[in-house]
Amino acid sequence: MRTFSAEEIRDAFAKTHDGYSSDELIVSDLLRNAFLKELGIDPSDPADDDVQTSALHSLFKVRKAGKLKVRATRRSHAEVGPWTDTAEIAIRTVLDRYQVSIDDVMCDPRLRSELQAEAVAIGSDAPADLIRKAVLRLRKVRRLRPELVLRVADWQTRVVTLAFDKIDLDAIPSSPGVYIFRSEEGYLYIGEAENLSTRISQHLGGSHNRGLAKRLSLAESDSHPPLTLELHVFAKDSPGNRAIMRRAYESELIRSREPKYNLRP
Repeated sequence: MRTFSAEEIRDAFAKTHDGYSSDELIVSDLLRNAFLKELGIDPSDPADDDVQTSALHSLFKVRKAGKLKVRATRRSHAEVGPWTDTAEIAIRTVLDRYQVSIDDVMCDPRLRSELQAEAVAIGSDAPADLIRKAVLRLRKVRRLRPELVLRVADWQTRVVTLAFDKIDLDAIPSSPGVYIFRSEEGYLYIGEAENLSTRISQHLGGSHNRGLAKRLSLAESDSHPPLTLELHVFAKDSPGNRAIMRRAYESELIRSREPKYNLRP
């Protein structure tokens, strides 16, 4: 794997950042691609994905070490507010799925693409640059700290997302796990189950939660954003097989994601 010196990174950044910060360069396809090309990397070639990831990680490392020393003179004033909820759901989904850092997602073109795919699944017109910008802003205000249980245990979690109108109960695993109903409105309801298939079937047949039941009944309405079901499926030897651990995970997700129809733990 090719490595980059601080001098190479600094020189390439100085020539291509157009007055913007390193965060803005990472967010912008135009600036990022110019930076990569200056380093001799083809951003459109999948064969260069790993070296691209290395170069962008190096940019973050050089900045964090205080060695970038290239002044930012311009600032983007793009409004990310309307995309904050979409960005939060999309980035959390990718982080949960791969157990990676936000830097990893921003630097790896494959993970960036997956972030955008999750955002588009929530809002089809989600602009990639504003989604990334919103993710970085959420990190700055500490909205994206990892859940406690994910920092202290290996949950061996498989994250599956399903469009509500395409749910096939026979395809939902009968494994233990946590389930999340969400839409572009934000997180709606989070619960845990010993058997995900059985629990989801119960919700679809008439949820015990009045708010969720009403929202599920409106899921087919054109006047309401479409729903998504997100499943966190635990492996057979995962700590999540124990009810006390699933409930701890559920409580932590409710605390950090603030779903509309849950009582706070």
